[in-house]
Amino acid sequence: MRCWRRNARTLLPILLALPLLGLPARPLGASAAEGAPAHLASAATAQQPRARVTIGLLPVIPSATIFVPRDKGYFAEEGVEVDWEMAQATSEALTQAAAGHLDLAQATVGAAVLNAFSSGLDLRIVAGMHGMPPEGPGGDPIVVRKDLYDSGAVRDPAGLRGRKVAFNAPGLFVEYGVDAAMRTVGLTIDDVEIQTIPFPDIPAAFNNGIIDAAFLPEPFATQTMERGLTVQIIPDLLRGAQVTVLIAGRAFLQDRATAEAFMRGYLRGLRDLQRDGWGSPEHAAIIERYTRVPAATIQRILPQYADPDGRINWDSLMDQQRFYLARGYLRYTEPLDLLRWSDDGPRQAALQALAQ
Repeated sequence: MRCWRRNARTLLPILLALPLLGLPARPLGASAAEGAPAHLASAATAQQPRARVTIGLLPVIPSATIFVPRDKGYFAEEGVEVDWEMAQATSEALTQAAAGHLDLAQATVGAAVLNAFSSGLDLRIVAGMHGMPPEGPGGDPIVVRKDLYDSGAVRDPAGLRGRKVAFNAPGLFVEYGVDAAMRTVGLTIDDVEIQTIPFPDIPAAFNNGIIDAAFLPEPFATQTMERGLTVQIIPDLLRGAQVTVLIAGRAFLQDRATAEAFMRGYLRGLRDLQRDGWGSPEHAAIIERYTRVPAATIQRILPQYADPDGRINWDSLMDQQRFYLARGYLRYTEPLDLLRWSDDGPRQAALQALAQ
């Protein structure tokens, strides 16, 4: 396992969320295979995988897009051994991917990623991960305190004007999401009082009346709703928005056979998640193994979504970039053409192979 230095001062997650109920205490450099079923580990060894792919990510619910195909043996069947290392800072994960110490990194295309692109890091977006569903209910909701909702004080974003709204960190999808919610009623994020609170602490903040609303991922959103602390508003917010993507370094993409083999296993997992649901007994058990979120909780949360073909909503990413530009988070003044940082070759090859 390749190890790389942790940034102890930077706790910005590589993802939108940190939906953990007790993060497994596995330091960088410890083998992720420790959490895998023994029969899969032995099968992978017996097949002598052609290549090893290491991904920088966090053991959170959206990472099911990696954990499900890994545990179901899809990567091994394609001749690839997939491992992961915990990435605590987006900028560090991207630097390590560009240097070839990581093959892939899971990220939201927030301020850190966009600034990395503009700085010249040799990186490419290769597939979509999780996002908001194109229609119907989905995860990552805006929730408000139930007493405010029941009294009629806050029934939609207009009622949030001047109130305290929480999320975990600026420059990420969560901040963009709050702004998008406010724009549905002709307001912006500047019309609320932002509170920066780690996601695991937000339920207590609601219970103590410290905050009025939050952009809150799962499983925390469902936990607060089931405890009678919050109510979801605007459930159709940001339908189809892209939240996380897979970003590859040049070294990974130069080995086209491995990149395409990885993508075949990855897409098989995405299609299983779409067909059977993230909360199916089998998938919930896999997600619990890595995140420590109980399977019973996973089966109750709002539906999670990932495009079954790994497509990327580029219009959504461009809109997010414009928001970060307006907020002054980026080290450039004109929007980047994000397609310049795309390599869709492995995904397209995988789609063709799976269609045969």
